Amino acid sequence: MEQGFGDIFQYARFLPALKVMGAKKVVVLCVPNLFGVLGQMECIDQLTNLTESGPAHECDYWIGSMSLPYYIDCSMPYVKALFPITNTKVVGSEGYFEAEPSNIPKKIGVNWSASKGTLHWIKSISAEHMESLVGSDAYSLNPETDGNFYPLPNDGWKKDWSITAKHMKAMKGVVTVDTGTAHLAGALGVKCVVLLPKEEFVCWRWKNARWYDSVCLLRPHEYDQLPEIIRRM
Repeated sequence: MEQGFGDIFQYARFLPALKVMGAKKVVVLCVPNLFGVLGQMECIDQLTNLTESGPAHECDYWIGSMSLPYYIDCSMPYVKALFPITNTKVVGSEGYFEAEPSNIPKKIGVNWSASKGTLHWIKSISAEHMESLVGSDAYSLNPETDGNFYPLPNDGWKKDWSITAKHMKAMKGVVTVDTGTAHLAGALGVKCVVLLPKEEFVCWRWKNARWYDSVCLLRPHEYDQLPEIIRRM
């Protein structure tokens, strides 16, 4: 799997295409805190984090997950028909991960900080700004700090995305900046509002296709729509 957690969640939808194209065995190489989420996909025969030995090392072909759409586009017509990629619809946009909801009281979940890396500060907003938009009656999905929001149970969710997924499924919805939180919510089919940065810094993936049916995108000049969207949630 390639790049950040959000990229991994986003492109996992294409993994079944490998079996359709004839792969006898699919081994996914990723970090252990993704095993619980990705392990529910029937097309994956084995998960591993070992690079120098074991099943991944023994494979006769490696491919990065973000290259899968290219190979689908080059494949037989029946494969392309099963995995459509257009400006209006991308396969799996209806939600392709599942999780049993946890028993937390229903509230909105929020994350105001993008993952450390390229454009981190540009894509993030302050905790105070998020509170001014949604109020404080929400759960923090930020693994570094809770701000003035309610903390989630100390059950290991910060190190295991499958536990995060269970909490998300119990929430009324999620409000987040452009980070892995948005992609997990979308892949689960959880109602989610993504607060995008200024137009010149909006990521290509939010411009060129509808990746998730449950995700609503807001530009900075549209942030004032949040109270009404949350009310509908």
